[in-house]
Amino acid sequence: MPSFDSDGVNIVYETFGAGAPVILCHGFAAHRRQAWMANDWQGTLMTAGREAVLFDHRGHGDSEKLYNQDDYSIPVMAGDILRLMDKLQIDKAPIISHSMGARITLHLTIHHPDRLDAAVLIGVGEYMLDPRRNPSLMAEALLSEEPWNIEDEAAASFRAFVDSTRGDHRALAACTQGIPMPLSREELARISLPVLVIGAQQDEFSGDAAPLADAIPGAKHATVPYTSHHSVLAENKTKDIVFEFLDLPPPQHYEHSW
Repeated sequence: MPSFDSDGVNIVYETFGAGAPVILCHGFAAHRRQAWMANDWQGTLMTAGREAVLFDHRGHGDSEKLYNQDDYSIPVMAGDILRLMDKLQIDKAPIISHSMGARITLHLTIHHPDRLDAAVLIGVGEYMLDPRRNPSLMAEALLSEEPWNIEDEAAASFRAFVDSTRGDHRALAACTQGIPMPLSREELARISLPVLVIGAQQDEFSGDAAPLADAIPGAKHATVPYTSHHSVLAENKTKDIVFEFLDLPPPQHYEHSW
């Protein structure tokens, strides 16, 4: 599996197809296979004549696991993406991102706008403007030896998700405490790139997409009906919206034969 040294941390990545690259940036506790490949984002982009660039964030999937929360700050994780782009000689590309990946992508749109053509932010919304969750609760849930006794519903949900993806509980506990970073409306107002915010109608973690989009000059937003925070990437409608925004050919969806 291809990997590279990102300032001393081993990051695993894959590329599919040819053409202008599109970078796919997964969310917390997910990985490139679960978030993108299981839902054939790479195949759909290849059919559209683009190269799909997938990777696992530090602490996730096949990339190196670290156990100090300082190794998971938003600027540090954004640096991994920039170094991956340098490794692949990508000067500029659009990024399609989900959840935590969208927060990291927002950092890039603010501080490194010269490296992005556009940003698609999926599974984020108004709660990013007004964080409502204590990261310590999530960390405690991830490290709990009695997950059946976790009282916080969101923490219990993510613990179950981490168990299902076989994530490294200690690394992800460090990550959830390292990534919180204030996001001000003043910073968002500086964004000049094309931005699309996609919300899931039943997203209990992120809230409505519209307020976040309204805080970003010129940003567009959409809500995908009948989807949750984690299911939105599997919905064909999500790809339809993303491909139209990026001016790509309408996506060809996989059809079941039964």
